[in-house]
Amino acid sequence: MIIEYPSYYEKFRCIGGRCPDTCCAGWEVDVDEASSAYYRSVEGAFGDTLRAHIREEDGDCFFPLTKEGRCPFLRKDLLCEMYIQLGEESLCQTCTEYPRYFMDIGNYEQIDMSLSCIELGRIFFTECDRIEYIRSENEIPGEEISEEEQETLIEVLALRNRCIELLQNHGGAFLDAWRAVRALVAEAQGLDPKEADAERNYLKEDFPALVELMKHLDSLRPEWDALVEGYEQNCRDPHFLDPLPQFMQEEAAQLDRWFTKLAVYFTYRYFIDTCIDGDIEIELCLVHRSLMMILLMLYNRWTEQQQIDVSDIIDVAHLFSKEVEHDEGNVELLKTR
Repeated sequence: MIIEYPSYYEKFRCIGGRCPDTCCAGWEVDVDEASSAYYRSVEGAFGDTLRAHIREEDGDCFFPLTKEGRCPFLRKDLLCEMYIQLGEESLCQTCTEYPRYFMDIGNYEQIDMSLSCIELGRIFFTECDRIEYIRSENEIPGEEISEEEQETLIEVLALRNRCIELLQNHGGAFLDAWRAVRALVAEAQGLDPKEADAERNYLKEDFPALVELMKHLDSLRPEWDALVEGYEQNCRDPHFLDPLPQFMQEEAAQLDRWFTKLAVYFTYRYFIDTCIDGDIEIELCLVHRSLMMILLMLYNRWTEQQQIDVSDIIDVAHLFSKEVEHDEGNVELLKTR
């Protein structure tokens, strides 16, 4: 099998209790079948604790959150009681893999990491001037797919790689680079780029329209609801968008750098979904909306602070990714044209 992953994958190390936003709170922990069987076999007092917390619904096992919205094994010092009691090998697949993401098609496996992890965001935005993608091979056979599916995979990966190369070599404003990517996708489909953009209705969405879409996303945390409510209130102000040109001009150098990298991140992660969805246009829609929503969130923060730095884009990307990228329904909503 061919395995591909970004260079920052090898830089990542979980910082555990030093993390400012632990991944052990805010969402239930799914427990895989093998881990569930192991937890039910653990003896002693801690085994009783494990069995008291595990739940099963429709054949799926999980650890429900406490009333404070935390994993029941997350200690006050933000360390994992299960890790301490039973060792790292006791952790279920969800805990050992996060923030890693795996996508297998045929003999190809795409590995990525989610910006919902704030430590990964720090590495992504501060330690990677250019994202390189590393390929390796192993002897593990992939799932058999048809010749037509294999051809589609090759074509999609080739187009994805061309788009990433264009973004990283463009050197100009990120909006211009993103326009060039849309043109490249249109040409790959045999379409005129200007006519294709004219048919892409999501390009006409302004910030208030994006906020309206954000209101329909499933929410993981009340903090997200409060943010979206604040965006909605601000967009009702007829003067809220007046400083937008100033924001884009004053922060141009940072915005171009950050959003070009974000465009690369989303393109790498989602273009491969075309092999399943059968329509690269909905992946393009998802990436565009993701970029514009993060831009809106960052602009809103700038209006409050009158300045932004790298800590803001790390946090904003983390908030967006945590709410959107870990919910299939939210991802599908942003793909809907």
